[in-house]
Amino acid sequence: MEIVDYPELADELYQYLIRRVQELTFPARSAGIHLTELIYCLTAGFWNRIMPLPIERQQAITMALGIGFERVLIPEEKRAKAGTCEGIDYSPDFWFREGIPSELKTTRMSTKKTHTREFPETWRQQIMGYCYAEKKLEYGLGVVHLMGNYKPPFPEIMAVKFKFSQQELDENWKFLMWRKDVYVQSFADQKPATPTKWCQDWECQLCRYAKSAIHCNIKTGSK
Repeated sequence: MEIVDYPELADELYQYLIRRVQELTFPARSAGIHLTELIYCLTAGFWNRIMPLPIERQQAITMALGIGFERVLIPEEKRAKAGTCEGIDYSPDFWFREGIPSELKTTRMSTKKTHTREFPETWRQQIMGYCYAEKKLEYGLGVVHLMGNYKPPFPEIMAVKFKFSQQELDENWKFLMWRKDVYVQSFADQKPATPTKWCQDWECQLCRYAKSAIHCNIKTGSK
């Protein structure tokens, strides 16, 4: 018996994956501005709409994992309908039993982060934005930890409930509306928001636009 590398098959599988992820992700949104565009890099958001680059292989895999778990775990009848609030589109994943809007996240981060409540700031901003839009002070979060705590057994699902004050939600929404104004103006000017200014430090290191000569064309690794 002989086993040899088969790169042609791997390439074809990646093509299937990227095509399917794009089909499942991008057509689902309207022409309006989605809340998630405002919590991540505004420059990349501009390029996604004006001159998009193909999703990279590793990104396609992580996106597919999230899409797959969401479709398997969340019953169709529990899925939440998308809405629009003050010109911002939003879409909670599902409703929990007491009428609490909820989200499902898939991540490689350790379960320790959920125990210590060390969630990404973008998760908090998204959840608070959805709470404001739905006029709710509570929100559920289910986290699929693909690597558990990096000790067997690995996969584990954990869940927490966020409880906010109305002031917290108002302040977060004001922040989102400020970023929305910047984002909208970039399209009016037909010029992206200044690279590295409207994102978090880690985003440039993972961004396909950062290293593109006809997009941001910046050095990754530091701002």
